[in-house]
Amino acid sequence: MNGIPRPSSFKYDGKTYEFYGWTDTYTDDFIYTGRQSKKSPTSIKITNNSVEFYALYTTDDETQITYTVDPGKETSFDEDDFEKVYKSQYSGSLEYVEFDSISSSTYKNFSGSIYYGSSELSRSDLTSNKFYTQAKAGRNDYEIDELSLVAAKGADDDEITVSFTVEGTRGSVDGTLKLVVGDKKGDGEIVYKVAPGGTVDFDADDFNEAYQDLSGSSSDIKYVKFTATKSYTSFDGAISCGSKDFDRDDLNDAKFYYSSKSYGDYDLDKLSFTADKKADDGDSLSISFRAYRSSGDYEDGTLKIVIDDDASGSGDITYKVAAGKEVDFDEDDFNDYYQEDADTSNDIKWVEFSTTDTLSSSEGTIYYDYGYSDQKSFTKSTIDDYKFYYGRSSSSGDYALDDLSFVAGKNASDHTVELSFRAYYSNTRYADGTLVIQVGDGEDAGDVTIKVKPGKYTDLDKTDFQSYLRSKCGDKKATVDYVRFDRPSSSVFSDLTLYSNYGKSSQTSFSASSLNGYTFYYNSKDATGSKEYGLDTLTFAADTSFKESVKLTFTVYGDDDEEEEGTLVIQPDGAAAGTSNYVGSVRYNITSGNRVQINANDIARFFKRNAGTNMQYVTLTGVPSTGSLYYNYYNTSKYGTSSRAQLTASNCSGQNFYASPTSTSQFALTELTYVPSGKNYCATIPFTAYGGSRSVSGAILISVTSAAVSEVYGVVPKGTAITFPTSDISKAVSAATGTAPSSIQLLSLPSYTAGTVYVGSGTSTAADTSTAYAIFNGTQSLRFVPSSSYTGNVEIPYVALNSSGAALASGTFSLGVVKAKKSFSDVNSSTWCYKYVAELSDASVIAGYANGSFKPNNTVTYGAALKLIMLAAGYPEQAPTVKNSPFSGYLAKARADGIVTRSNVNLSATITRQQVAQLAAGAMKLDTSSLSTVQPFTDTTDTSVRALNAAGIVEGYFSNGTSTFKPNNTLTRGQISAIVWRMRNYTK
Repeated sequence: MNGIPRPSSFKYDGKTYEFYGWTDTYTDDFIYTGRQSKKSPTSIKITNNSVEFYALYTTDDETQITYTVDPGKETSFDEDDFEKVYKSQYSGSLEYVEFDSISSSTYKNFSGSIYYGSSELSRSDLTSNKFYTQAKAGRNDYEIDELSLVAAKGADDDEITVSFTVEGTRGSVDGTLKLVVGDKKGDGEIVYKVAPGGTVDFDADDFNEAYQDLSGSSSDIKYVKFTATKSYTSFDGAISCGSKDFDRDDLNDAKFYYSSKSYGDYDLDKLSFTADKKADDGDSLSISFRAYRSSGDYEDGTLKIVIDDDASGSGDITYKVAAGKEVDFDEDDFNDYYQEDADTSNDIKWVEFSTTDTLSSSEGTIYYDYGYSDQKSFTKSTIDDYKFYYGRSSSSGDYALDDLSFVAGKNASDHTVELSFRAYYSNTRYADGTLVIQVGDGEDAGDVTIKVKPGKYTDLDKTDFQSYLRSKCGDKKATVDYVRFDRPSSSVFSDLTLYSNYGKSSQTSFSASSLNGYTFYYNSKDATGSKEYGLDTLTFAADTSFKESVKLTFTVYGDDDEEEEGTLVIQPDGAAAGTSNYVGSVRYNITSGNRVQINANDIARFFKRNAGTNMQYVTLTGVPSTGSLYYNYYNTSKYGTSSRAQLTASNCSGQNFYASPTSTSQFALTELTYVPSGKNYCATIPFTAYGGSRSVSGAILISVTSAAVSEVYGVVPKGTAITFPTSDISKAVSAATGTAPSSIQLLSLPSYTAGTVYVGSGTSTAADTSTAYAIFNGTQSLRFVPSSSYTGNVEIPYVALNSSGAALASGTFSLGVVKAKKSFSDVNSSTWCYKYVAELSDASVIAGYANGSFKPNNTVTYGAALKLIMLAAGYPEQAPTVKNSPFSGYLAKARADGIVTRSNVNLSATITRQQVAQLAAGAMKLDTSSLSTVQPFTDTTDTSVRALNAAGIVEGYFSNGTSTFKPNNTLTRGQISAIVWRMRNYTK
């Protein structure tokens, strides 16, 4: 009725007629009818058929509501907006809204969606229901304020208009609702902020969304290419991917894939930018990028990196806590973040967390109801199993978000814990963010602070002294001339050493008593005297026992006669109480008086498991602190050097040791020999292995004991949890070292498909590989819970520690998880091959004799070995093809598949070690084309033997630098059980 003249009154017979609401038709009683408005009388007076009119108009501005939303965002409906439409004509109260019919195609093709709460409304849902104000809504009624407009991330510019009617206590008013999806085309700029000396991680989704914003497409990109100008070279920082730092040419030449590595060279999501410590606040770098969906479908954008002093350690939500203290989570922080990110007034329902390895029990723990009887802790591997609900309703989660807190470790060093979170309004409507918890209150910090991991080294950064001088004297252009240290106490370098030119031929170490006699120049070229060195040549190398911070007092001298005193603190990184830092990527156990010949294949398998490609060479990043490491110890090598050489930090620095040397001038990895000194300790040889464009760092752990450390082994039915046999492990270590252990550190954990190791009797805290568990005094316990359907072998290597946290020995706790225990009359837990027999018989690969025996010392025939090998390699049972010849079917299948090529095979003859190797390598389809040029054995060059040795399935006999295989020796049933067991557990 908008714009139609309406009567002001009717006069008839002097009588007044009161009414509410007009009809829309002419009647005998009323000359004109229309809807009542607040500008019309609430009564009419009709006299002698006289009628008085006045014109009443309502403008479109008063009855139109417009909601605009950006792609990927949402905006909530507001009942006050509909109330205003109603109030444009009436003085009463709004009760509800009804939406008029709209064509299904128009509604369906619109780039946005209307939601009620967490449910998307169909056209029928919208037009067939009444939506009430909060004051008028009943228990089962729809409310206006629960409506919202949501636009998909890839939504196009779009709008629709929906007519509606508002009903109230005095009447109804027609209106229009205009829904607009705004201009979604962005400028393609991605901005990352990073503090000087800090690192910011790239988010691949930022580049994907930039492409979608620019193209208007909802499709995902395949890869990104950067175009960096010369400014990248001079900017204070660099882009990296893992250990790979990109110079300008490398960056511009590479493709960075979004989700599939088949589309690029490096993972876009693993890129990061690290700013130099000297970078100035406010400096910025712009790098053009092109985001590709295909070679001809791309969008151009700009990556901008801004140096920001305030960016360090900040997240979308940031909490700070001192060591040993508690900080509470505030649920409103997460709700506010969601509302701001989603552009909505709706409250979230729940939050879910995920975390990286930065959440360590030694550094801090997240708790629910900390300090109360129902207290619960969460680890980095369990926190993502739960929902944490917002508000009072527990229907949306497991634990209240507002009852979470973080408790920092009492001895935690300054660090940050980062957790990713997703705040949910519904399963399809959420916001992703980052929670950063800054731990440490600076009590252990110096004016200059550096951290070094036990057993590792860290270079000094001379710019730290420059920054300190400028901050103290207030001159931002002050320049350091040199630094001198006061004489420290004699104990400061007991497990920490200060070097100049560490690992080089000119390496020099400094003692506590002589440190104050040296001058360390900011510019190395100025250090010309015998007791003068450059600050940038200094390195702190820590022993594995480094656990207490070291403080040095220094004086920094400026070029303009500035002079400022300060403290340099060197902190152990990750060496808080209750942690252990031993790494055993490759492990060897020997008894004192023996030596270890490093097996290149062991490191090559470690590298391939982690890098997915073949290893080419290894560099050593340190030498063992106890014992000696030699190259060509036995003077028999034809590679590298013909004479024995002891390796030191200086002469092995930068030296490549090749798995497969291509010339005699190259050094061979196989020629490394460790000679122990003393007994009952663990020595570490850190290394970095390289292959293709990949590198993987690890450490060789060598356990030297008085006697061999026995493997602790048990057999359990599948699905059965077992507590670590503390007394058996203690006995194994004590018997080998003569000392009872105080705790153990696990060196690796079983795969998730096999099961999980938990701390204590519950399943809330998973074990890790950095904690020293005090399982021998009853303080703690460890328990392995196998996956319900898993059967097979589980190996859990460990380091046994004494009361000071030093390693006594390494050992292994192993389990055979079986469907049912089987026993043989002549094989028990003390038989050397018990593990192999127990697990292979459960897997129906081997069987015993009718009388219940296994006869482990009997020799093996060719036919019996062929059957075992083929079953272990995954072949099914083969029916005999020759009468009274039970293995004939296996021979026929082996010939058909090229495993056996000989025509004259005697299935009843005893089999030799070389024949077993040939069958096993063929059945496993091992690659024999990329074997090392170094022959592992002096008595055979057979490629199958070499391939099986490279896979770690067969070994040789080593004596005085010579390794033999003894290819013609026969095997017993026990010996072939060991080979077949390794075949079944082999991982490429």
